[in-house]
Parts: sequence; C-alpha cells; structure tokens
Amino acid sequence: MMLGLGAPLLSACGGGGNSGNGAGPENVVASVVVDDDWRTATPESEGVAAAAMQSLLSEGAQIPEMRSLLVVRNGSLIGERYYADGKSSDLRHIRSATKTVSSLLAGQAIRDGKIRDATATLGELLPKELAKVPGSVAGNVTLAQVLRMRSGLEWDEDVHLQELLHTPDLTSLALHLPVAPLGPNGPYWNYNSAVSHLVSPIVADAYGEDTLAVATRNLFAPLGIRQVTWQRDATGTILGSFGLQLRARDMMKLAWMALDGGMWQGKSVVPAAWLAESFVNHVHIGPIGDLSDVGYGYLWWRGMLGGHQVITAYGFGGQFAMLVPDLRMTVATAALWDLPIQQGSDNEELIFNLIGRFLSKL
Repeated sequence: MMLGLGAPLLSACGGGGNSGNGAGPENVVASVVVDDDWRTATPESEGVAAAAMQSLLSEGAQIPEMRSLLVVRNGSLIGERYYADGKSSDLRHIRSATKTVSSLLAGQAIRDGKIRDATATLGELLPKELAKVPGSVAGNVTLAQVLRMRSGLEWDEDVHLQELLHTPDLTSLALHLPVAPLGPNGPYWNYNSAVSHLVSPIVADAYGEDTLAVATRNLFAPLGIRQVTWQRDATGTILGSFGLQLRARDMMKLAWMALDGGMWQGKSVVPAAWLAESFVNHVHIGPIGDLSDVGYGYLWWRGMLGGHQVITAYGFGGQFAMLVPDLRMTVATAALWDLPIQQGSDNEELIFNLIGRFLSKL
C-alpha cells in the first residue's frame, strides 16, 4: 500500500494474512519458561479500578480469536488473562511486530558503533548483497528511509503477499525492486515488508554475526527472554519483517523497556535517544477502529486511543505491544493470525476498541 499525507489505511500489517501453509490457525511452540519474571500487583495498588480491569479482561473473551491480554503499570503486572487454549508458556507469532524488534536492534547497532547512523545507505550497509543484484536502484536508500517505510522502492503489500511469504531469498527480492513514483514531498509512505526485512541482514553484516545471535546477546538476554523462535528464509537469513515467536510476557518486556526509556531493571538495553527518534511521527494515516490520528515512526505505529497517545508494535490479527506513556502503562495482546485479511483486520479493530474503552476510564 502506498500512502501519501492523510491517505487511509488500505490493508492489514504486512507479513500477515492466511499463509496457505496448512500449519493450522494456532502455529504455537510450547516453551519451558516459568512465570517468575514479572512483579505482580493489584490494579488498585497502581491506581486502576478493579472493575475497569475486570471489564477489560472479561470483554477480551468476547473476541473469539483473542488468546492473551496483559496490562502493566509502573512496572508491575496488574492484569493477565489467557483465552481459549492460550497459555502463558506459548511462543506465538507476533507477525509484523517483528519489525519493531528489528528497529530496536538497529538502534543498538548504532550505539555499538557498528552502523554510522540512520543516514547510512544500503550501499554502505549491504555492499555484498547489492553486488549480487547488478542494476539495483536500492543503494542510495538510507536506513532511516527503510525504518520509516519511505524507501521509494515500488511494492504493493496486498498484491505481493504470497511472494513475500514464500520467496526463498527475501533480501534479493527487496533489492530487485524498482523505483516508485515520487510524491510531492519525496517518496510516499508505503508499507513494505520486503524492504523492512533488510534491517535483519543489515544488523547481521554490521556485527559479522547471525541476527538471532545478536538479538539474543543484545536484547533478549538482558530482558530475561529465555526462549524464542525466529523464522529464516531458504538462504538462512533471519526474517526482519515477521516470523518471530514470543511469549506474551516477553512481548510485554519489550513494551515496558521501550516505555521506560530503554531501561530494564536499572540497566540500559536500548538507547533512550534512539527510542525518542523512533517514536517521531512521519506520516498521517487512519483511523483504525477507535485508533485515531494514526502515524508511523521507525517501525513503530502511533495514534490516539481512549484519549491517550499510544505507541505500538503492531502485528497482523492483533499482536500488539502498546505503550501508553502518560499513564506509565503498557498493554500486550496476542490473537489468531492465520486468517483471511479482512477477518484479521476486523480483529485488530475489535482489540483496539476494547483497549480504547479501558483507557478512556483512566
């Protein structure tokens, strides 16, 4: 989807929709991680009425595809419920919320001096990969443009979804894309899961290591995330746009760390300056259900929900890691995702509306 200023959202987040892989609607990996990693508190002790929390968790059951719903305030877990056959030990696909994890890794690479800054071009960052694609026009695209979905490379997420999900070499697919027409203010905002995938090989090349190894050392281990799965394409490259599976409690760790200026248990995990830069809005989209004034940062979504500014990692079907800065609150959800596009999009709106009703009471 190619959007200019004020254009509506045309389809669901990329890397979603029915994959046609026959794996079934759950596609869950069971973990062996125990639930000992969050301080818990009553809603009332953190200034949230018990009735409001109970209503949120109960209404979640009215969305048939919902599988988990968690709320943290001031660093304490004050609400947690699993639905249908969902369990706290489930590693569930977070779909395009994977992109936000890639954004965090890019910020860490800049911190570590592995990437100059967000103005570095693909020509600098992926020279070996570009050498395999003679005539590629991607070399002058900057990391910032990739993260903002303003690469200027032509892509239609709806038309090319199956190609995206099944290509053996997603890096090559992205680097083969042609130039798209320019808008009045330069490249249009265009949701592009092929180009955003490139953050994974960028991180791998920057460190000279596999992306999963980098993520485990720099992000997952510091957060106490002890078990994940992450898909690769046929070349062995970790998918930068989708394919990561996490527990709901671990999704919440990413959310709270990001809300808390990149800090976790007193230590910096992601630079606060990178997160602040990542949250800056670069486009106006929307609305999506009750989420209004929708915008986009560095692979983070923004909007107004229930009278509060929210920033969220956003995966197809309702995989959310949502920050509510003015309330010092984070919300994480998981839902079925291997669904027709319209059904998954409808579920996203239902979940946004549910959270919005809750936030409006606070």
